[in-house]
Amino acid sequence: PGAQVFPTEGPGTGGGTLVIQNYCTAVPNSSGQTSTMIASNVDLTLRTMDLEAVNLTQNAFGYFLASLTQGFIPNAGGSQGNLCLSGSIGRYVGPGQIQQANPAGTISLALDLTQIPQPTGFVTAIAGDTWNFQAWYRDAVGGSATSNFTDGLSVTFQ
Repeated sequence: PGAQVFPTEGPGTGGGTLVIQNYCTAVPNSSGQTSTMIASNVDLTLRTMDLEAVNLTQNAFGYFLASLTQGFIPNAGGSQGNLCLSGSIGRYVGPGQIQQANPAGTISLALDLTQIPQPTGFVTAIAGDTWNFQAWYRDAVGGSATSNFTDGLSVTFQ
């Protein structure tokens, strides 16, 4: 799919656009589906955005990752999927942020764009930044526990 473009005109936004695009290739999980990232409910006045990971393994636990740097690491950490991030990678693992996928295989999280986790603390997305997001979740292959990743989602603040 092509890029989603959101106008950012309004009080305190300085005009411009927010460009959201999927990148990187997800490996099919044990359900036979490839999982995908979606952004919705973008509100730059409130500095919020919702992330959703769809087509995960039913009832699997997972959480979202964030980095300023894209990457491609096959089978990262023994996973069967592709890690699409590199550099400093933050994890959304605070209270309520590690989630169990519903029977449809979906997890979602409302982000505060002034509190993006990084290894050294929280940072704020600013104009000129491109943040990359991905979900890491539990999976199984032949009855053996492993993990997998969604595709990546790039969000550019212009």
